[in-house]
Amino acid sequence: MDKTACVGRLKPGGIYRVKDALTIPGGKGVNVARALKTLGLEAVIAGFTSGHNGRWIEEKISEEGFTGLITRHAAGESRVCYSVVDELGCPTDFNEEGPAVPYAAQKRFLEKLSAAAKGFTAAAVCGRVSKGLKKNFYLRLTRALKKAGCFTVLDTGVEALREGLAAGADAVKINKSEFEEISGAGFSRKNAGLFFKKYSPRGLKALIVTDGPRSSAAVSQSGRWEIRPARLKALKSPVGAGDSFMAGFIYGFVNGLAFEAALKLAAGCAASDCLSLGAGIISRKEALAFSDMVKVIRR
Repeated sequence: MDKTACVGRLKPGGIYRVKDALTIPGGKGVNVARALKTLGLEAVIAGFTSGHNGRWIEEKISEEGFTGLITRHAAGESRVCYSVVDELGCPTDFNEEGPAVPYAAQKRFLEKLSAAAKGFTAAAVCGRVSKGLKKNFYLRLTRALKKAGCFTVLDTGVEALREGLAAGADAVKINKSEFEEISGAGFSRKNAGLFFKKYSPRGLKALIVTDGPRSSAAVSQSGRWEIRPARLKALKSPVGAGDSFMAGFIYGFVNGLAFEAALKLAAGCAASDCLSLGAGIISRKEALAFSDMVKVIRR
């Protein structure tokens, strides 16, 4: 459950009467699906829920028009994440830990997803890794998707990334700090190229490393690219911009766009997300307009 509130200035010890607030189902996967729907592509949301919060999340997902491939368990409450955004668009996040997922629920989830995956074209495996997931959960998950012929893109924790890469993930979209953690090297176009070279024999076809409002880097089988985002005159909240980037990239892949065009659309979606309160909330018209302002340079 994502709760986002706007305040003028955030100071420790203050009391705030919040007039502009939003409560919606969240998590990176939900955010990606929400942006994909705005672009015109239907998405199935898969994941775990628990407790009263979990029932609320399932109801709201359905109200938004999504199909849910949800595995419910009884271990505690689905977590709540709070974002407090100030007048400059700077978010302060308070994220609950969430319950450990029982092994039986993990097994049911993988069985359900394996059975449904044959109907998918692409999958975004993303978000913080839930507590309690067994070793090789993401390896098994990625293998199931790949076996079904699904183009699989990862944006998750480092250990989960390693498992997904070992299982032959097609693409990875991570931020600068995540890249430095998993690679053990500073972020540069050269190091991104070396990382891609290491994992391309296992099936990696694209690596994208974002860096907030600064230029992003991408590596594919056809070369290296720099992505210069559109300049924004205002900022509502950057929370979820990376998820909307993922949505734009997947939309581009599913619709057969060239790699460069998919990157432009992805950056355009991220820019549109920055102008809204709430993650994965974009304007299709706005995203397309911003994508025309994005510069993708082959290096």
